[in-house]
Amino acid sequence: MAVGIDTVYQFKIVLEGIEPIIWRRVRVPSHYSFWDLHVAIQDVMGWLDCHLHQFDIFNPRRRQKDRIGIPDGTSDDTEPMVAGWQAKIADYFSLKNKTADYLYDF
Repeated sequence: MAVGIDTVYQFKIVLEGIEPIIWRRVRVPSHYSFWDLHVAIQDVMGWLDCHLHQFDIFNPRRRQKDRIGIPDGTSDDTEPMVAGWQAKIADYFSLKNKTADYLYDF
């Protein structure tokens, strides 16, 4: 997908495991990083950004899932955490790659 300067991504954020369904819609510019998207989600949900977070999303270049968030150097997982401020949403999201898991307060 060609991403232009005026391209806007629209996301529907749905909380899992809660009835009735709680959801919000947020629109962000294509130049946003995952850190910027995290801040937008915090704002739209009314949260105070007091907990760790990460995105789990398929990386079309590596053809596997990436974990994107705040690397702390203490993880014993085999998959490193990609720094959210270095990963652009336009490099991951497309019409074929529409979803990601956003974990907050884990």
